[in-house]
Amino acid sequence: MKIITSSQAKLIDKLTIEKGIASETLMEQAAFSVADIAETFEPTSILCVVGKGNNAGDGIAAGRILKNRGYNVEILIVGDPTQGSPGFKKQLEIAKKYEINIYRSRIDEINYSQYDLIIDGLIGIGLTGEVKGDVAQAITRINSSGSKVLSVDVPSGISSDTGEVMGTAVEADQTVTFGFLKIGQLLYPAREYCGEIKVAPLSFDNSLINSINRELILENTVKNLLPNRPEDSYKYKFGTVLILAGSEKYPGAPILSAIGAQKTGAGMVKLITPGDSSHVLALEPSIIYRSLKKEHFEEKDVDNLKEEIEKSNVIVLGPGITENAKDFVTKLVNTYKDDKKFVLDADALSILKEKDVKLNKNFVITPHVGELSKVYKNVKNDVFGLEEYAKELNCTIVFKSSTTLITNGEKTYFNITGNSSLAKGGSGDLLSGVLGSYIAQGLTTLQACIIGSYVVYKTARDLSLEHTNYSLTPKIIADNLYKTIQQLNS
Repeated sequence: MKIITSSQAKLIDKLTIEKGIASETLMEQAAFSVADIAETFEPTSILCVVGKGNNAGDGIAAGRILKNRGYNVEILIVGDPTQGSPGFKKQLEIAKKYEINIYRSRIDEINYSQYDLIIDGLIGIGLTGEVKGDVAQAITRINSSGSKVLSVDVPSGISSDTGEVMGTAVEADQTVTFGFLKIGQLLYPAREYCGEIKVAPLSFDNSLINSINRELILENTVKNLLPNRPEDSYKYKFGTVLILAGSEKYPGAPILSAIGAQKTGAGMVKLITPGDSSHVLALEPSIIYRSLKKEHFEEKDVDNLKEEIEKSNVIVLGPGITENAKDFVTKLVNTYKDDKKFVLDADALSILKEKDVKLNKNFVITPHVGELSKVYKNVKNDVFGLEEYAKELNCTIVFKSSTTLITNGEKTYFNITGNSSLAKGGSGDLLSGVLGSYIAQGLTTLQACIIGSYVVYKTARDLSLEHTNYSLTPKIIADNLYKTIQQLNS
């Protein structure tokens, strides 16, 4: 499912109208979708709270349609209607002919609580500044009404490009958006304000669809990425994952990475740690393991591990290694960056601070917000900044968050499958191993990140119904990855 910016939405509107589909037609289609969804609330009385733009026109038209279907509908206009858009003025003129009760700027004189449903058409996707004055006051009254709320396109007060609350915002039960999802709807805090999002089709011009480079990850996105496993295959056909991870201080992190790689189809998983993580063999004896019997990796270990490195298809580097391994990481990356694929996680990401280290398309980095903030200042839910950073690094970034963003700078994917059960130590270690597995099996770095994140996150979401978000652990997720893979393979 494609995701667009506010400027792309306006351009699509413009191109559609230029090809002969009138703006009134698009507004009527949008209004019918709003009205249809409004009916699912089974309201007895409806208040349409609108501003003066085209978003308000959608709200007024929806109110008129609902009035014509027999519902008790009233309209509150916030702002000067003489300053409204042409679409707004047209819909207001039509609504008057249907004898709908229309209030103008009487924000405090209306008992919002008397309505079962409030349709929010105050502000659309064009919001850029902070909400103030009468509009802010109306939003406060809507939120305190106790009524169900249906927002048109985006909850008023939300930036459709960043997901930020611009001062104050409507807390919707549902949001109906048109044609495509908007970036801000998928980011926090906006996700909490949108409620359930419904995407309504309109007669939009489709000439731009192939140029839209942002997409929501759905099951159908992932199904086609699952690597084939021909019956006449052998282990090396499915690749070798080399995991260089752990330390005397953190012996558990590499175990989760190794199990994640093994349970998602890699042909060979080799785990080398400085300290003792040998209990991985009790959990998964098929993993090839050895310990260097030291506190942490050292620069000289790059040469000592040459044979294992050269026989691998992908190197998972970082979980649990600590910053003491910095020289090891730097030499390993500089030596093999053109010949090997890498997944960098945890303390391996400190390499991004080094000006003399350059990554390339062979690399996946998997930071969470704390790790990314150490090397990249513009970290706040900034899709555009993250895309620029991926271009600068020339690699694929998996930004682990409540909405996980996956980008190589050219294409960006949004993963909203996960939940708070993943906000635990070890979840990222598991994910890094899964990503390495899919890269080893022949997927591109971007493809591996799409399917790998989905498999881990979907498994976690499904399991949390049984285990709860509190009790679910990365090890339980690892042991149940097969269930999601089974669903994708059916």
